[in-house]
Amino acid sequence: MKAKLLLLAALFSLSGCGLIWSPTNTVKAFLGAAQKGDVDTMTKLFSSKAIQKTGLDKIRSNNQSFAEMAQKAATSGGSYRMENVQEAATPEGKRVSFVYKNDTGIDSPTLVFYLSKEGLGWKIDDISGAEKEATGNLDQPAPGEALRESVPPPLPPSQKDQVQSASPSNSPTRRAPISGGVLNGKAINLPQPPYPPIAKAVKASGTVVVQVLIDENGNVVDAHAVSGHPLLQAISVSAARSAKFSPTRLSGEAVKVSGVITYKFVAP
Repeated sequence: MKAKLLLLAALFSLSGCGLIWSPTNTVKAFLGAAQKGDVDTMTKLFSSKAIQKTGLDKIRSNNQSFAEMAQKAATSGGSYRMENVQEAATPEGKRVSFVYKNDTGIDSPTLVFYLSKEGLGWKIDDISGAEKEATGNLDQPAPGEALRESVPPPLPPSQKDQVQSASPSNSPTRRAPISGGVLNGKAINLPQPPYPPIAKAVKASGTVVVQVLIDENGNVVDAHAVSGHPLLQAISVSAARSAKFSPTRLSGEAVKVSGVITYKFVAP
């Protein structure tokens, strides 16, 4: 009996010391340490799997950059906080995604943390940028999901024959989008994304590639980032959605076009 009481007391003590975490609480601890510049605590919150894969020195260097970013961004744009937190299961553990929003409401990227259970708590395996465009509402479907959900499932052969026999023989055939490759030079209006202050703070740079779908009228109806620095992706997707193209015609018929728009960011 005494041994059981000692065990319960020990577990309670561990919980009070923060060793028993939920995935979201681990993320909160990481962000809190970043705002204080406590790189040691940030690094201790990474899993042994992450350290083995990436290396302790690299993780610590990344954490140092993240802490500097958080502190500089807070100085220029006010403190940041987690909003629209979503916690979901993954094959390896948990995924915590949220909008990292500052006081101005501008420059608020979506961050995604991947965690796995280690010992009595949850540790960080990886940190990435927006899985979904940072619209301020993570409940919205990811780019392209709405289009996929709107397409009905295929009909059984018997019903398909009935529909075809009831349809006019001259009804138009829906064409699949054609591939347009890199579309920058084909745009009649291509807004350039501003350099986010939070990205400037860590000198984030490089090329962001955004996959887009253009409708028959030349409007971008779907866009999502496929590569590039996480802190530069959301602003690039937003710019891509505002792009305008001349309608593309194939055999005299307007068609959809699929391709990519690239944006190059140079650190100041």
